[in-house]
Amino acid sequence: LRMRVAHVVCETPSAFVADAEQRSHLLRKALRFCTERLRSLLNSLEISDLSEFSALALVCSFATLVSSYSRGFSLIIEPFDERAPTVANPVLHFNCMDSSLAIKPVFQRFQSVIITSGTLSPLEMYPKILNFYPVIMASFTMTLARRSICPMVVAKGNDQAVISSRFESREDAAVVRNYGHLLAEMARVVPDGIVCFFPSYSYMESMFASWYDQKIIEKILRYKLIFLETQNAMETGLALQRYQLACENGRGAILLSVARGKVSEGIDFDHHLGRCVIMMGIPYVYTQSRILRARLDFLRQQYQIAENDFLTFDAMRHAAQCMGRAIRGKSDYGIMLFADKRFARHDKRSKLPRWIQEQTQDSLLNLTVDEAVHHAKHFLRQMAQPFTREQQLGLALLTQEQLEAKVAHQRQAAQDRPTSA
Repeated sequence: LRMRVAHVVCETPSAFVADAEQRSHLLRKALRFCTERLRSLLNSLEISDLSEFSALALVCSFATLVSSYSRGFSLIIEPFDERAPTVANPVLHFNCMDSSLAIKPVFQRFQSVIITSGTLSPLEMYPKILNFYPVIMASFTMTLARRSICPMVVAKGNDQAVISSRFESREDAAVVRNYGHLLAEMARVVPDGIVCFFPSYSYMESMFASWYDQKIIEKILRYKLIFLETQNAMETGLALQRYQLACENGRGAILLSVARGKVSEGIDFDHHLGRCVIMMGIPYVYTQSRILRARLDFLRQQYQIAENDFLTFDAMRHAAQCMGRAIRGKSDYGIMLFADKRFARHDKRSKLPRWIQEQTQDSLLNLTVDEAVHHAKHFLRQMAQPFTREQQLGLALLTQEQLEAKVAHQRQAAQDRPTSA
């Protein structure tokens, strides 16, 4: 009965439980123990194959969650699926709006917690959305013996047309052509593997279809093979295997992927597997999503985080995660191409990690495709020079003498520290 709605309904867990109690006389306390009681029942019956009860387990989990949390969650009931708006098919979304609920048990259990990552930027946002007060908050640079990453912002094509993934310019023929020309030129000059990220699957598919019609795909295939990430995990796994094989045997390959996908967050492209990473536009999340709108409202009301601040923070965090695929160690090197004019703006660049900002030169913030190719060739020529482990000692690596001196200093500091009676 509750799912029979004529329009979209958004409400809190408390309101949903109160309505359920009024309609079916189900008490909140009884709902809260649904998951535990189902588990106890299955154990008593000695049922080993739980796959048959997955749907029932899902309903019990929902009942437990919706009755356990009065804040930080939202329920959205839609009368139909957006993909088939003419068919009555109610959909219920139960989503966590408050990230602090996930990390709260960690803070309660441990006295000291260290949160560290190469993409925690800007640092000021995390205490807000995770609802804690940091004792120490610091951002560190990378200790590199040479300039092993080359971040560049490609803002326009050779025809001076602005490059951007803004929604109103996505169908612009000049933008599509210049993105394709950029990829083709980088395929020509960069050895081994190139990983290219798009803001969404639909944008990647649309761009690929246009490049195929414009014969750009044919041009790229002269230099490298092309593999695509899909929403099917098995297909993506096979594409990754073939991509790695093409890089290993010297043929070279390009992997077209999506920010927020499997490739952007869980796969390492070390050394020759990722000599260049290209971000085709800023990966903003779909802003018309009702779930996102509900979370933005929650963040604004609870933590006074402005909508635009969170959207930009989220997009730049994912862009940094994608770009981090380019360098996976002190001896690695790679090119980072931010292909969107908006990346040159200070309000966008300032939200990138410090180690990327420090390697970004002002002269590389407003490049054309040909200028980016020229700088890429120069960078790769420098990286091709002999580089030994000895050259890293004292800079990127500690020498034996420095390590012994550091240990001795720590021992002396421990001895000098006063002991309590």
